[in-house]
Formats: sequence, C-alpha cells, structure tokens
Amino acid sequence: MTLDIIIFPPTIDWTFMKQRPQQLMAKFASKGFCVFYCNKTQKDTDMEQVYPNLYLIHDHHQLVSVTLPIFRQKRKGRVGVWCSWPKLAETLDVYQADWIIYDCVDEFALTIQYEKALVAKADAITCTAGRIHDRLRKMYPDKTIKLIPNAYDDNMRLHLQKSIAPKPDKIIGYIGAWAPWVDEALIRKLAYAVPTNTIVIIGIEFDKKFRLHDVPNITYLGHLPHDELAEHLQTFSVCLIPFKVNSITLATNPVKMYEYLATGKPVVSTNLPECRKYEEVIAIGTSHLDFIAKVKSLLEAPGDATPRRHIALSNTWEHRCNSILSLIESIQIKTIREDD
Repeated sequence: MTLDIIIFPPTIDWTFMKQRPQQLMAKFASKGFCVFYCNKTQKDTDMEQVYPNLYLIHDHHQLVSVTLPIFRQKRKGRVGVWCSWPKLAETLDVYQADWIIYDCVDEFALTIQYEKALVAKADAITCTAGRIHDRLRKMYPDKTIKLIPNAYDDNMRLHLQKSIAPKPDKIIGYIGAWAPWVDEALIRKLAYAVPTNTIVIIGIEFDKKFRLHDVPNITYLGHLPHDELAEHLQTFSVCLIPFKVNSITLATNPVKMYEYLATGKPVVSTNLPECRKYEEVIAIGTSHLDFIAKVKSLLEAPGDATPRRHIALSNTWEHRCNSILSLIESIQIKTIREDD
C-alpha cells in the first residue's frame, strides 16, 4: 500500500500558525496524504496527531533519521515538501524529497532576499496574489508557477448564519493583525466622521502598538480565538479592510476578505488590487474621504448579501486544495517520466 507524504518544514510554532498553511495541511490530510508539520519548538515527544493523517513533529531528527526511512520502506510512497520560508532552502535536502513546492505568500524584502535558492530547488511555485505571480513569471520564466489565492473556511459556517438585526449605533468592524500596514490615521478619521457608531477592532498587535484608546467610539478587543470571530462578525454592519497602499499590501490577498463576504455583510477596502478583483461586491475607497463616504453609505443601505456569499463559496479552501492537487499530480507525472 502506498501513502504519499507532505512535509511542512519548521517555520513557527503550531499555535501561531497562519490560516493558509493550517487550512492546506488539514485539506491535504483529508485527501489521504500523511502530513507532517515540523514544529519550530522541539521537545522529547516524537510527534502528536492533530487530526487524522496530520502530525505535529516535535523531534525533527527522529523524523528524518527514523520515521521517513520507515515510511519509504513500508509504504512505498512519495515524499513532497511544501515550503513558504525561503531561508530554509539549504535545509531541505535532508528530506530527500520527490518534489518541492515553494509557496510564495508575500512580498517582504527579507523573503525575496533568500528566494532564489529555494526557487532553484523547487519543482513548482505557488503564490497568493496577482502582483507576486507577475513578478515571479518575469524573474523565473522557466518555472511552473500557479496562482493559488487565499480562501474562505466554510467550516466557520458564516454563510449559514442569520444576520443579527442592526442596533441603532451600528457597529463597524475590522478583524486582523494590528500591523504597520493598517492605516491608523484612516481609522481615526472614520471614527470622528461617525461619532454615533462603534468601531470594533479585533486582532493581535503585530510589530505595532494600538494607539487609538483615546477615541471614545473605538473598542479594541485584542487577540481572540478564531472560533469566537464568527460571533463578532455577525454583529458588524460594515466590515473594513483599512490597509495602507504599499509594496506589501499591493501583493496581499486578505483571508478576511473572504470571511467578511461569507457573512453577506458589506465590505469597504482601500484601493488594493486583490480586493478590486471583486469590486462588484466590495466597495473600494480610493482616498480617505472616499473610503469614509462609502462606509457611511453602506451603513444606510447595506445592499444584497447573496452575491457576496456566492463569491466566498466560490473561493473555499477546498477549491484551492483541488487546484494544488492537480499541480502535485502533474509534478509527479513529470518526475516519473524523467526517472524512466
């Protein structure tokens, strides 16, 4: 009996894992792959099972020296590596992988600095946004490159929940990291422009301190568990993507965009290319004044929830996983032919 393995090499601790790799690992495991995530923090326990077919590796040396050889001998499966951190390129040889995919998820300068070495090892590249895809195509024209945006986790069931009747002081909400790319000045201006509305902000401070405590109609709840977000989303009347437009956000495909749309609530974003792709269901603010005006308009007339939900349900992690599986199959067919 064969069983294919997908290894996610160590980047950060499992508890701080972003949605994209967690969702893809869970989907790969559900499709019958044996998935190993190598935890950044190591301890004596060899591994623990997180979900069926998905294992958290605590002893990386044990995985490489014992577990993988046993799997290869008994299961006759192929070993693939899914890597999103280019600095790990020189460490990947230890897996003796049959294929390597480089998942390029952002345009941070630190990432690009180490990218060339990983691209050289990779059998294919996936990426999250059109801007990244265009850059990679120009830089590496001979590589197989596939656009795999982020997506909606339909297990959140946001698309099935009934909207809560809006309160008189309608809530405007943002869920996401409070990071340097969040336009703090825009949120402050918005708060002053809608003094009878509450702006709720949920998310961890990421390389940026929250400094809007002095604004009376802004409530900052900090980091909340992912399973609590649905409850808060249902109370929002308008959902925000208030990002500065810069080199990082121009290449950002926000997960929150799909989650917001799944609720059917109106969404207002700054002028980001990945949000403009869904301009029929997302209001795009081209300036601070325009952004604020669109928020005010949607507070009064929220519009139709159905097309928003349709977009979310057309862009689930199941869709993304199926695209990746087609890519993996084409890589495996190619390597088999080369071996023959």
